[in-house]
Amino acid sequence: MASIVQSLDNNFNVRRTERFMIQILEANIKPILVLNKADLEFDHDHVAAAIKHLEQNMPVLMTSIHQPQTITQLRRYIAMGETVVIVGSSGVGKSSLVNALCEKSTLRTSKISQSTGKGGHTSTQRQMVEMGYSGILIDTPGVREFGLTTGRTETLLNALDLNDYARLCRFKDCTHHNEPGCAVTRAVNEGTLDQKVYQSYLKLEREINHFTASEHERRKLQKSQSKLVKEVKKRKGIHNASGH
Repeated sequence: MASIVQSLDNNFNVRRTERFMIQILEANIKPILVLNKADLEFDHDHVAAAIKHLEQNMPVLMTSIHQPQTITQLRRYIAMGETVVIVGSSGVGKSSLVNALCEKSTLRTSKISQSTGKGGHTSTQRQMVEMGYSGILIDTPGVREFGLTTGRTETLLNALDLNDYARLCRFKDCTHHNEPGCAVTRAVNEGTLDQKVYQSYLKLEREINHFTASEHERRKLQKSQSKLVKEVKKRKGIHNASGH
């Protein structure tokens, strides 16, 4: 299981959560979204609306190290002997959360900058921590952003809860850009699909296409280089056999 940790402060970023979730789903790992620092004041309606399209693919929990009952609830999701990787950006409270789950100060924590509202890179490498009578936690370094390495738009459509719309498109090979009879763009225009979610889809799709093209070029180059090496070895063998 992979726990995506977001904090309910200035660090909250649903677009970043989408990226984490898509990459985790592509790896056939079960994700869970942990909205940390729930003791802070935040707009409940805004957060609920922002993550609504993600809830079909992963459970959502709100936690705070100052609210022990929320930590207990999260701990119940971790089965005996299960390994859970903790991912998220810097300053969301991953290390503090791990300490609370283990009920001891195992990992070093840092304070949030008052000027930027961001945390430092407390974890600079992966750290594995045993939870005693439960599972194993792997805390990862915080990241600011990362690109997708999936090559399937199907994963993207499913992750962003667009499949139900896509199935209603007139053409099976619809790209959901500007084709006639596209149910996805119609839903956006009618207001039943969040414009921000759709824009996120388009942006992530471009990244997927770029990755796929780059991967193709990389493999093409490797194949060309491999042929060149074989040809050089072949010529070298002929040269040695001739005794020159």
